[in-house]
Amino acid sequence: MLWPGGNKERSCFLAVVAVYNSKGGVGKSTFAINLSWEAVRQGYRTLLWELDEQGDSSWILSPHNNHCKTNANQFVLGARNILQQIHPSKFSGLSLLEGDPNMRATENFLVLFARQQQLSKLFAELEQNFDVIILDCAPGFSEANRKVMLFTHLVVVPVIPTPLAVRGLDKIRKFMTLHRGHHPPILPVFSMVDRRRKMHNLSLEENQDWPVIDMASEVEQMTHRKLPIGAFAPTSRSGLSFSRLWRGIERKLLERLVLRTKAEEEERRANQR
Repeated sequence: MLWPGGNKERSCFLAVVAVYNSKGGVGKSTFAINLSWEAVRQGYRTLLWELDEQGDSSWILSPHNNHCKTNANQFVLGARNILQQIHPSKFSGLSLLEGDPNMRATENFLVLFARQQQLSKLFAELEQNFDVIILDCAPGFSEANRKVMLFTHLVVVPVIPTPLAVRGLDKIRKFMTLHRGHHPPILPVFSMVDRRRKMHNLSLEENQDWPVIDMASEVEQMTHRKLPIGAFAPTSRSGLSFSRLWRGIERKLLERLVLRTKAEEEERRANQR
């Protein structure tokens, strides 16, 4: 098992971060893997929960060739506690809850647990054991995705820099606001950017405050090396970009944590009066 280094281990729940886009092929798993690595490198006990049946994240991060797929039906039947299906990755501090190849079983499990008000208990149990939970969501506007968004503190949306892809953010916002009238904060990030393409550069100019992850050979090498970029090319352009992206996310989440802690303390004092 490898240790990414970095700060000493922390012990405070920070947030659930979903990596999501309604479309596939935009780099969701690449983002989930590298953000998980960066979180662990900063000392956070991190869980990567793979909700995509493709299984790319666990294929890269699992320490074994025959990695342990989740059987979502066992959750539904009550045969296994969710913590029993969490396994260590090849990196110390990073755990995996691998996807079920049967996506219908995963959706049934999430929707059923939400109806039975068990999903909140499930996330509460995970939050007691991890500091950061990163969800590698499946593409599409499924009911399962909608349910997990209810427990998400930030949604990272990889966006390929084209006008249609940028417009798709409006659909994502509408999708996530149907239940509660509002949605968790959304952080769009340009993904697979090719600065030789005029259309990509135009999109970057129109949205200059969005973070950018360029298309680079290191991204392609991840599948060959079965490693996050930071593990083999930390000073590359892509490696530094993901490091900056995580630091920006961490800063936002810590600000939210401070506000939440202050509100809880004020509520506690009010109840003691």
